[in-house]
Amino acid sequence: MLGDFLLDNSTLTEQVEIKTSIIKIRGKTLIYGNVVYQIRNITSIGLVKRTTVKQTPKWYWSFLSMGVMLVFVPNLFARIFGALIIALGVWLLYQHHINKISEKYGMTIFTNSGDKRTFVSRSEDFIKKVILVLYNVMNGEQNESINLNFDTMTIDRSMNLKIGQNISSPIVGGSVIGDIVNEI
Repeated sequence: MLGDFLLDNSTLTEQVEIKTSIIKIRGKTLIYGNVVYQIRNITSIGLVKRTTVKQTPKWYWSFLSMGVMLVFVPNLFARIFGALIIALGVWLLYQHHINKISEKYGMTIFTNSGDKRTFVSRSEDFIKKVILVLYNVMNGEQNESINLNFDTMTIDRSMNLKIGQNISSPIVGGSVIGDIVNEI
């Protein structure tokens, strides 16, 4: 499977995790935020799994044990309060169990200078598509204008100029190739 070949298990210490919403590819450059990389300076691209498992806080268990002790107190008010604390403790444990695994995936880019950047997403399939797009741009001869949106997990290859309406100005119809607004 494609994921088996793309996994990056390296343990370099100089790793920077980047949370960006849009990566732009303009011609043979990769742009995110204020950073511009020449595509020819990218030496490798890999897929990393960034899954984390949160430990159960110890105070959840002490909360439950305090509730159990209050249930055995002869006072009715203490028993009701203990039952409420137990219910709250069980709810906290359930919520923690649902949210304890945080699955994230990343695309790691290594450059000629030794930099390592990891772009993070929730979807492994989207990261694989982005890697495939970068592979095609790196090995293709054609200059492209592509937006990789990590928030909506979309890849926009729109190459046409879109005009909403004409307000008393001359416009020549036709197709314009390239990114007119964001050309760098």
